[in-house]
Amino acid sequence: MHILFLGQSCAAAAPPLAALLEAGHDVAAVVLAGRPSGQPGEPERLARRASVPPVWVGSAAEATAVMRAATPEVVVVACFPWRLPAAALAIPPLGVLNVHPSLLPAGRGPEPVFWTLRRGEVVSGVTVHRMDTGLDTGPIVAQTRMGILDGIRAPALEEALMAEGGRLLVDALPQLAAGTLQPWLQPEQGASYASRPAAADWTMMTSLPAAWAWRFARGVAQLGGPLRVITGGEAIPVCDAVAWSPEEWLPERVIVEDEATLRVRFSPGWVRFRRGTSRGDRVTG
Repeated sequence: MHILFLGQSCAAAAPPLAALLEAGHDVAAVVLAGRPSGQPGEPERLARRASVPPVWVGSAAEATAVMRAATPEVVVVACFPWRLPAAALAIPPLGVLNVHPSLLPAGRGPEPVFWTLRRGEVVSGVTVHRMDTGLDTGPIVAQTRMGILDGIRAPALEEALMAEGGRLLVDALPQLAAGTLQPWLQPEQGASYASRPAAADWTMMTSLPAAWAWRFARGVAQLGGPLRVITGGEAIPVCDAVAWSPEEWLPERVIVEDEATLRVRFSPGWVRFRRGTSRGDRVTG
């Protein structure tokens, strides 16, 4: 099967591409959004190891032109930032399949993993669906649920979901080629949109449980947003959660332990945070 892959040079796009290559599929081109940098991402490295030089595009229109020239039988999409027009979707005779890290119709949009952690969910999942002109609204090809490890970082969670999506994708392609694939329409019940978070979406209110605050802060810390704890009318910048107690009571709202850490009382329990700056800090480990 003649396949064209659309994605970005980011870690989350790599697992579906790796699954295609490891399964021996004919990936004719790897199209990446943006421009090459001095540090090639994993999708770019995968493409070059497979002797498929990546093609860089700066818009959906440029991607459409590449699709038209490549004449693929099917297009696979993972973490591509632009919505494809109807003209592009009509190019491959077997359609365009997208790997999306949520249980659609929940979590349509660009940031499903952030909102999964924001809501404190303990189960998420991944969906492979046919793309249509809507945003993550096309018929579902395959879907599976996955438990969320306690304290997992958002990038690791997204990569795990996309790896499972790659397995679903590889399993679905023979059915697609044989004409036996039977996608089902997404229900409207339970649909939600995962927008890019605003500054207020990074705040933690101490009226909530420490278990939630620890999972959320721990999960999104590496995304580098302006994490803050709101307590006693004060917004305290933090950059990571390093420990917590689900029930223990703190005699004070905030206990400053040293220059780097503090403990904050939640309802119930407490969380020990690494202190941040007013602009937020990116955590790498």
